[in-house]
Amino acid sequence: MKLYILASLIILLSTISSGQNKNAVISEVKNNEAKIKLHKLIEFNDSKAKSGNKFLIADITLENLSEKNIAMGSDYTMSITVKDEKGNEYRSGLKGEGIVSTYLMKNENVDQDQKAHTLAFSDSFPPKTKSRSFLCGFEVPKDAKIVSFGVKKKNLWSSIK
Repeated sequence: MKLYILASLIILLSTISSGQNKNAVISEVKNNEAKIKLHKLIEFNDSKAKSGNKFLIADITLENLSEKNIAMGSDYTMSITVKDEKGNEYRSGLKGEGIVSTYLMKNENVDQDQKAHTLAFSDSFPPKTKSRSFLCGFEVPKDAKIVSFGVKKKNLWSSIK
């Protein structure tokens, strides 16, 4: 009986923790127009990465808080700040859609909401709308620590939890 209760408790706790992690946020930036949540960065190794580098795929929710269309695709391009093993900090900009496409092709079990993904690059992101997808990829040194996330053009930055 004790074993049954223990097994049930373990299953319940793993179900609760996996449900909580799906919507967890490791960084968030916001202004009066938009809110951008970084849920997770997924490490992805591929032969296309430069020697000593790795790819990161960003799971992001974009939200238009305003009453008007905004140019999410051009005004809210994301960046990350990385710190290498020597302690040097620098910003790594978005490296492109190709990283996300390659990740999705190699991980067929991963679902991508294509409508949400396309909307994220729109110059006419509708008011009061949310969109979540694997939005962008970054190429960073393998030893890099990600310290912040943000939108350079809008000077919005937040540390990584």
